[in-house]
Amino acid sequence: MFDSFFRADEILCPHCLRKLSLGSIRFYCETGDERRHEVSPSLADRFKKRLPVCRRNFCKNNGLTVSAAECRHCGEPIPPQILFHDRFLSFCAVGVAGAGKSSYLTTLVHELKYSGLPWVLQAMDVETTELAQSGEYNVYEARHCPAGTKAGEAPRPQLWTLLDNSAQNEQLPTCALTIYDGAGEDCEHIGYTAADKQIGRYLAGTKMLLIIFDPLLLPGVRSEIMPEVLNASMATERQTSAPANMVSMTNSLANYIRRNCNLSPGKKIEKHAAIVLTKIDALRDMADGFGVSSAILKESPHAKMKGFVQSDSEMVDLEIRDFLTRQGETAFLDAIDANFKNVRVFGVSSFGKPPDQNKRLAKVHPHRVLDPLMWMLASEKIIPTV
Repeated sequence: MFDSFFRADEILCPHCLRKLSLGSIRFYCETGDERRHEVSPSLADRFKKRLPVCRRNFCKNNGLTVSAAECRHCGEPIPPQILFHDRFLSFCAVGVAGAGKSSYLTTLVHELKYSGLPWVLQAMDVETTELAQSGEYNVYEARHCPAGTKAGEAPRPQLWTLLDNSAQNEQLPTCALTIYDGAGEDCEHIGYTAADKQIGRYLAGTKMLLIIFDPLLLPGVRSEIMPEVLNASMATERQTSAPANMVSMTNSLANYIRRNCNLSPGKKIEKHAAIVLTKIDALRDMADGFGVSSAILKESPHAKMKGFVQSDSEMVDLEIRDFLTRQGETAFLDAIDANFKNVRVFGVSSFGKPPDQNKRLAKVHPHRVLDPLMWMLASEKIIPTV
């Protein structure tokens, strides 16, 4: 169950990641004619921890709650209601170019909306709404693979509210969920890009890391699966092999987090790190892949059980680690375990089957895309572990 109202210790600006309070936000009344004026919280607003109301004489919004706000620290616009959630969660997706981060996040958000779980997912701002609508249309209706995140630009956070509809109360518990998605090219060269400073803040401030890994970059996989499946599933032309990329990215990512969090070089990072193997659908016919009875190929039980099924997740973790070991990826696994204290490995398919030769999708049936998020929610005691 959610904790007490107004958890001031957890509230961060989603852009600059500095602590937020009523005093660190500028609230504005917007009249719709491109004019706006600042509205200061009253003593009653501060005491009751509520949004301020416009009291300006002759303003057509007089008596209405403010509709706009910005962070005093960085000047970025933020949803006024962001302060008033019961819990605050965030995760940052990182991975090499073409690993399928955009596809995965698109289907994750869509499946979260229609999972059958007792949650209502609502976008907090227009940017998040438009991004989700565009992604869902391209994938689920137009049947196109999403375009990759543009490199060299600081990613804009997705801002969501999760309402817990299972509570039998008039006031539903809420969770603010922030998603950061950096371009693969930037994630591969952390410390050397124009967007580096902002990405560094996201990495330091996020509660969980999604480290997205494309198994089709492994030499053993590329030599075994059918060329047409490989070509259809690859979002970008990559000639380099995955081991050096993933080991290097993992180590640079960990070092960057340590620098931003003032951790000693040998200190394991305590952030939850979900290692997500994408495009599992392309591996089904591999002779040295996953057996037909493997847990990873079965339907995820977490949503059906309305909780995080520990035994299933542990089995999937073991199966993927065994697969990577057979592919000669012990250096990648060692880098993950050496840098992160809380690690779990997952396997997902954003589409359910590979695109055709024209990069067109069949009817989309995502597989296990909610599993990493369910792990994070369980670790925060928002859902039970069963």
